Amino acid sequence: MSPRVLQVLGRSAGGIARHVSQIVGALDGRGELAVDVACPPDLPIPMPKPALELNIPDGLGGHLGAIRRLRSIVSDGGYDVVHAHGLRAGVDSALAVRSRAGVVTTVHNLVRPEIAGQRARLDRLAEPLVVRLSHSTLAVSEEIARRLREAAGARADRVEVLYLGIGAAPEVRADRSDVRARLGVPEGHRLAVAVARLAPQKALDVLFEAIALVELPVTLIVLGEGPLEADLRALVRTRGWDERIRFEGFSDDVADVVAAADVFCLSSIWEGVPLAAQEAILLGTPVVSTDVGGMSELISDRRSGRLVPRGDVAGLAAAIAEVCGSEDVRRGYVQRARSDLQERFSTSKMLDRLAALYREVAGAR
Repeated sequence: MSPRVLQVLGRSAGGIARHVSQIVGALDGRGELAVDVACPPDLPIPMPKPALELNIPDGLGGHLGAIRRLRSIVSDGGYDVVHAHGLRAGVDSALAVRSRAGVVTTVHNLVRPEIAGQRARLDRLAEPLVVRLSHSTLAVSEEIARRLREAAGARADRVEVLYLGIGAAPEVRADRSDVRARLGVPEGHRLAVAVARLAPQKALDVLFEAIALVELPVTLIVLGEGPLEADLRALVRTRGWDERIRFEGFSDDVADVVAAADVFCLSSIWEGVPLAAQEAILLGTPVVSTDVGGMSELISDRRSGRLVPRGDVAGLAAAIAEVCGSEDVRRGYVQRARSDLQERFSTSKMLDRLAALYREVAGAR
C-alpha cells in the first residue's frame, strides 16, 4: 500500500504549522508515502514543498466554500488519507471527502468559552462530531483526549494521545552575550522571554503584572504579533513598565533570544503542549508556566520547571524570581526537563506512528 496523504490546516500562529511542516518534511517520500499540504498562503512557517491553497474559515461562515475546494483537491490528487489539524479543519475535511478518503484529525486545542465567546456552544458541538466523522482522532495531550472521549461516548476508542515530537533543538546562530547586548538588556539584569501570539489565550497582561512584582532586576522580551498588540503596548506604557517589558514583534532569530534567556514564560489560560516550551527546554532555558492544558505532562512543578495556577500573578512572580535567582536551580530544572522530554515526546516515535496510521486508515477503506 502506498498511500497519498494530504495535510490540511487553517490559519496558524506557528506551532501547528511547524508540526505540519515537520510531518511533510519527514514523511514525504518515506517508504512509499507521498505527503502534500493544503493551507492558507500566508502561514508564518514555510512548508518543505509547494502547498495547495486552501482557507479554512475561523468563524462560522464560509465553510461550504472550503468544503467544495477541499473536495476538488482530494479528487484531483487522488488522496487516500486526509490528515486535518484542528476541529474546524477536521469537520470540513470529513464533510468534503466522505467515502473518497480516510480522515485523521489532530485536535491541538479545546474550545474555551473565554476565548470563543458566543461561538463556544456551537464550537463545542464540533468536538464529538469530529470524533464521529474521523477514522481516527489524535489528541496532543491527555487533557484533550479525556474531554474528546467523554464527548464521543461509544466512539471514545477512536481517540488516541499522540504527543507532538519536538525533534532537534533549533539552531542557535548568535552568542548569548551578543544577543543580550543587541536587545539592550542592562548589565546585571535577568532576561525573561515570552514567545506568544498577542491574543487573549496567552493572558500576557498577567505576565506583565508578574514581571512588575519581581524584585530582582529582570527584563522581559515579548516575541510575537497579534490582535491585542496595541492594547498590550498601551498597558505597558500607562503602567510605567517600559523599562522592564519590550516588544520585539515576529522574529527569525527566536532560538537565539530564547537560548540567551534565563527563563521562558507562559501565562496562558489554556494550551495543548506548546512546541515553543519544548524548544525552550532543548535550548537550555527553564520554563515557568501556568498549569493549564498539557503543561503538567511536559513540566513537573519544582522538579523540571515551575507551574502555577492560571491568573495567579503573585505565584507567577514568585516562580520567575526563584528561577532567575539561582543558576543551580535553572540548571537542575533544564537537565530533568530535557530527560523527560526525550522520553515522552520522541519525534521518531510520533512519525513512526503517523506513518503506520496512514497505512491503517488507507487500508481500511
